[in-house]
Amino acid sequence: MTITFTKFAGFCFILLSVLRLTPFINATGKWLLYVSLAAFFLILSDLIEFYIEGIAVKREVKLNKTLNHLPSVLLAGSLIAVIVLPYLKINIPVKQVNALSDAITLVSLGIAIALIGFKTERTKKSSFDKTNSIRDEIREYINSIEGKRVIDERISELSSQDTQSIGVQRKDSK
Repeated sequence: MTITFTKFAGFCFILLSVLRLTPFINATGKWLLYVSLAAFFLILSDLIEFYIEGIAVKREVKLNKTLNHLPSVLLAGSLIAVIVLPYLKINIPVKQVNALSDAITLVSLGIAIALIGFKTERTKKSSFDKTNSIRDEIREYINSIEGKRVIDERISELSSQDTQSIGVQRKDSK
């Protein structure tokens, strides 16, 4: 469910960015701060899910339920940031709102870029591990009695084909 939610939220952020360029949305600094905060919670949720998966796979442990619910809590935080916070009366100077919004946006972007790198690295490592596992299985089969028998039969078959081919070539050359 969280994957579907995050895809939908991502689409909504893209739509908001396009609408921001039109007169349809009047975005204030505070509103952009709340949207930045929501994006931060979303990317933080994704980062925590990534680490939870890594810990669970690497250590083959079942994590406690509190840690498993943390991404959902962060998703709820992102909803609160765009649905509830804009209606609260919070007095923050405009300069501070802009600075907070910029800082949160940059941190979110940094986490997102780093997370892309981590996920790519994990995917490549997983692919490398699968390749090595297959290579080990093949090596084990080749060294087994059955594997040696199959290889010997194939060599013998190719050898007889070569012998027949040489015989045909000799007949043709005479």
